[in-house]
Amino acid sequence: MVIRQYVLASVAVTALVGLSGCGDKDATPTTPVNQEIETQEVEIVTASDQLLEMADRHAAEILRASPEYASVLGVDETVAGEGFRARLGSYGFAANEAARAMNERFLQEIRSIDRSTLEGQALITYDVLRDTYHTAAQRNQFAFGGATAFGSAGPYVVTQRSGPQVFLPRVMLTQHRLESAQDAEDYIARLSEFGRVFDETVETVTSDAALGIVPPRFALDGALRTISVFTETPPAENPLTTTFAAKIEKIDGLSADDQSALIERVAAAVEANVYPAYARLGAALENLKSQAGDDAGIWTLGDEGAAFYAHRLAAYGAGGMTAEDVHNLGLEEVARITEQMDAILKEQGLSEGTVAERFSSIGKRPDMRYPNTDEGRANLLSDLNAQVAEIMTRVDDWFYTLPSQPVEVRRIPIYEQDSSSGGYYSAPSLDGTRPGIFWINLKNTEDWPKHALNTLTYHEAVPGHHFQRSLERAAKLPLIRNMLGYSEFSEGWALYAEQVAAEMGLYANDPLGDLGRLQSELFRAARLVTDTGLHHKRWSREEAIAYMQGVTGDTTASVTREIERYSVWPGQATAYKLGMLKINELRQRAETALGPDFDIREFHDEILLTGAMPLPVLEKKIDNWIAEKQGS
Repeated sequence: MVIRQYVLASVAVTALVGLSGCGDKDATPTTPVNQEIETQEVEIVTASDQLLEMADRHAAEILRASPEYASVLGVDETVAGEGFRARLGSYGFAANEAARAMNERFLQEIRSIDRSTLEGQALITYDVLRDTYHTAAQRNQFAFGGATAFGSAGPYVVTQRSGPQVFLPRVMLTQHRLESAQDAEDYIARLSEFGRVFDETVETVTSDAALGIVPPRFALDGALRTISVFTETPPAENPLTTTFAAKIEKIDGLSADDQSALIERVAAAVEANVYPAYARLGAALENLKSQAGDDAGIWTLGDEGAAFYAHRLAAYGAGGMTAEDVHNLGLEEVARITEQMDAILKEQGLSEGTVAERFSSIGKRPDMRYPNTDEGRANLLSDLNAQVAEIMTRVDDWFYTLPSQPVEVRRIPIYEQDSSSGGYYSAPSLDGTRPGIFWINLKNTEDWPKHALNTLTYHEAVPGHHFQRSLERAAKLPLIRNMLGYSEFSEGWALYAEQVAAEMGLYANDPLGDLGRLQSELFRAARLVTDTGLHHKRWSREEAIAYMQGVTGDTTASVTREIERYSVWPGQATAYKLGMLKINELRQRAETALGPDFDIREFHDEILLTGAMPLPVLEKKIDNWIAEKQGS
C-alpha cells in the first residue's frame, strides 16, 4: 500500500508507518502489542511533485484541445484522449476564447505556488511556465491574431507561411501515424475535418479584418499561391493521397484490395472536403485584398502596433532593450562581421567591390554550384547527409551528451517552397518513431552555393537544432516543456553552434567555408536591422530587401522570402542574434569565474539538458551552476 502525503513547506514531514486498514471503514484502530507491525511503503509527495503534476495536467488539457499538435509530439491516447488521431482542433472565435480562459486559469494556478518550496527540475519548470503564461497573458490583451494558452503568437492567422493551408498538410504528410488500419481510418476522418477547420479560420480572419487587421497584400498573394499549387492536381495525385498510398503499403494485414479501397476513399475525401475548404479560404483571402496595403510593418496599426512590437521583441529576448537599441546593436554587429569577412576575402585575392559583391561572386563560380536539376538536388542532399555523418565523428571533445535519435536532410515539399524560408528543422517524435528532419528549400539550387552549405547543416542539424531538440526530448522533461518553443534559446543555440563548429576546427582548411559561416552570422545580424527597420523605422518591403541584399549578397528571391517572413512574424528574426550573444555572454562569465575548472562539455550540457527556456531563466540557471561549481 502507498500512502500519498502532500507536504507544504510550512508543515513538518512525519513518516507514516504502521497504519493498518487505511481507507477501510471496518478496520480496527489498534494493533496488539505482541503482533509484528508491517512497515508500510510511504510516498512523500512534495511541492515539487505537485508542480510537475500540475504541468502534466496543463499539457494534457492543451493537447486535448489541439489533437494535431499531439500528433506532432508523438504522444499517445493516455495524454491526448481516446481517438485524438481522428480529430483536428478548433480554430474559430470559440477556440480563441477558450485559449484565453485556459491561459488565465494556468497563470492563476502557477502564481499560487510558493517558488521557495521547489527544487531541481520543478524549480526550472516553474520559472519557465510562469514566464510563458505571463507572456501569453500579455499577448492575449491584443484582440487580433487569435489567442494562445502559452507563449506568444503573431498578428495574423493566415499568411504566406502560416495557417491551416500550410500546417495541416505538413501534419498529415509527415506526422500523422500510419502503422495500422485504424491509423488509416483516422487519417480519412481527419480529412473530413478540413472543411470545419478552414471555415473556422475564415471566421477568425474576417473578424480580424473587421478590426482593420489584414496582412500585407504580398502575404495574401503568397497564401493564395500555396492554395493554388496545393489544389492544382487531380485529387488522386495530391500529396495527401499519394503519400498515404505509399505509407499504407507497409501496413501488415492490408490486402491489395483493402489498400485500393482506402486510397480511393482518401482521394474522395480530398475532392469532397479538402479542395472545397481550400477554395473557400482562397475566396475569403481574395476578398481581403481590397483592404490590404503594401506596407510591411506592424507600425501600420498605430499605437497598438508599436505596443505589439515591443511585446514581441521582449518575448524574443530583447530584455530591456528598445527597438531603437536592437536596431543599433544590429548595425554594430554588421560592421564588425563585415570587417572580418573583408580580411578573408583579401587573403583570397578579392579586394574589389563590396564584401557582399565579393562573397556573391564566389557563389557564382561553376565549381561552387549544384545544377538546378533533380540530379543536382539529389547530389546536394547526399552531400549534406554526409556532412552530418562527418561532424558526428568529431563532437566528443565538445559534448558529453549526444542525441540518440538520427537526423535526416530532406527537401521542403514543392507546394510549400515558394513561401517557405531557406530551411528549417522538425524535431523527432517523443516516441522515437520519427527522426529529426532538416528541411531545405531547393526551389533554386543557386540559393545554396557550396561554401554556404556546411554552415547551414551545422545550424539546422548538428550540433545545432538537432542536438538541442533531440536532447531536450530525450531528457524526460515534463511534457509541457517539450511543447514550448523559445526562438531566442533554440535559434540562439543554433547560431552559436555554427561558431562551435569553427572552434572544433571544421573550417581549419576551408577559408571559403569560414567565410560562409561569417556570412551566416552577418545575415542574422542584418536581421536585427531589417526587423526593426520594418516594424519600428517604417521601412518599406523594398527598402528592407535592398538593405539585406546589399549587406549579405544573397539572391533577390531568397532575400525577398526572408523579408516577407519578417513582415508577418514581427520580432522573431531578432531572436537568433540576441540568443547567441546571451549564450556567449554566459560562457564568458563561466570561463572567467571557473578558470581551469571550466569544461566546455559540461557547459554545453548545462545549456541543453534541461530544455529550452527564456533567456532570463537560462541566465539564472547558469549563474546557479557557476556558484555551485565554485562552492564544491
